[in-house]
Amino acid sequence: MSSVEDAYALAKAGRWTTVIAMWRQDEWFARRCSRYSQPHSGWTFLHQAAYFGNDAACREMIRLGTPANALGADDKMPAAVATSRGHQAIAELLHHAAQGAIDSLWSAPDDPALLPSSCLWDEARERRASQAISIKYGGGHVDIPAGGHYYVDSFERVLVGWHGSYDTPCGMDDYPMIDDAVTRVAARAGRPQRGVHDPD
Repeated sequence: MSSVEDAYALAKAGRWTTVIAMWRQDEWFARRCSRYSQPHSGWTFLHQAAYFGNDAACREMIRLGTPANALGADDKMPAAVATSRGHQAIAELLHHAAQGAIDSLWSAPDDPALLPSSCLWDEARERRASQAISIKYGGGHVDIPAGGHYYVDSFERVLVGWHGSYDTPCGMDDYPMIDDAVTRVAARAGRPQRGVHDPD
């Protein structure tokens, strides 16, 4: 397997088919790439993906935890790089991704063992964990067991609510943060709604 630096050199050369194939082959390697920033420029793989307008690479880096608002040494975020290269749709995608981490509770993880969380409640899609996963939330993490039910945003980041609630993510008042229709579907499936307040 190549080093993260080798993969970065391929990304910088625009060889995204090769880079994405490497990520698909080894998720841990992909996670390490998602935390990398080039020592001199400060650019991440997400900056390079934005530079080339590569939607799939942008989405994968966001899914794995690269902060959409990462600053390079030139003080440019990936969205600004995309705009400067005429990739407006990518810039909009990156601005939208940054909205899912608007508060420190949902900030991107430094540790590649942790996946990112999000607060883009209106994008809720149901998922079931094929294996145990750990999600960064606030100053700690939330563990979802294999077979556990949870919700994700359009970037596949786990939606985590107050006190680490994820099935169903709830606000401070213990009421669901996601669309009632999604919650009703889950209730019809007979799944208990963790963290949901039962009205008197």
